[in-house]
Amino acid sequence: MRPVYYDLHIHSALSACADDDMTPNDIVGMALLNGLDMIAVTDHNTLGNTESVLKAARRNDLIALPGTEVSTAEDVHVLCLFDSMDKAMGFESELQQYYSAISNRKDIFGNQLLFNENDAVTGELDRMLIAATSISFDDLYYLVNKHNGAFIPAHIDRDSFSVLSNLGFLPPHLDIHTLEVSAFGIENGFLEQNSGSYPNNRFVFSSDAHHLWDIADKKHFLMLPERSAEAAIEFLR
Repeated sequence: MRPVYYDLHIHSALSACADDDMTPNDIVGMALLNGLDMIAVTDHNTLGNTESVLKAARRNDLIALPGTEVSTAEDVHVLCLFDSMDKAMGFESELQQYYSAISNRKDIFGNQLLFNENDAVTGELDRMLIAATSISFDDLYYLVNKHNGAFIPAHIDRDSFSVLSNLGFLPPHLDIHTLEVSAFGIENGFLEQNSGSYPNNRFVFSSDAHHLWDIADKKHFLMLPERSAEAAIEFLR
């Protein structure tokens, strides 16, 4: 077993709420400077920049997990992570029917920029990515598992856009293994206050970075049998 240092919740400039300099290579470069072994770029309700991030990461011996942060019909944010682009794209092909048709107002919300692996802008997405999808929390769970992905309710400590704030509980009929707690939650004692509340779950702690300087330092790690995307997803599932 070996420690694999990670940040599994990063937004590129495709997320309107993120800085325009959150490009594939800038994200990869900052992750390497911070000593990380593994990242996931999880833009809202899209995999649009995922392949470019994977290519940039591969050139630099950094593991990048394909993923996205999906907003369910209940406005619960969930990290959906996979160990290959094929599985991620299979997942997205079925998720697309649930996407909102609302157009982005970039004068209000910001740009939604697509990049290639060399950080050249190749276009923009018109669909408002931060709008909630119409898929339910339960159905998203089943869809992620159908494609052998990891289903991780995001920032469960927050008072909005989390499974605890919006549903009020972690559904006991779903076999959810991993939960994310935000840096704010860690600092404010969420784990201590909820000691023993989630005996069957493990926790991950990622940055939810929207700026380069927010990407996590070498602090949190997964103990894995090998340094690979496959080992990480198997652990998180």
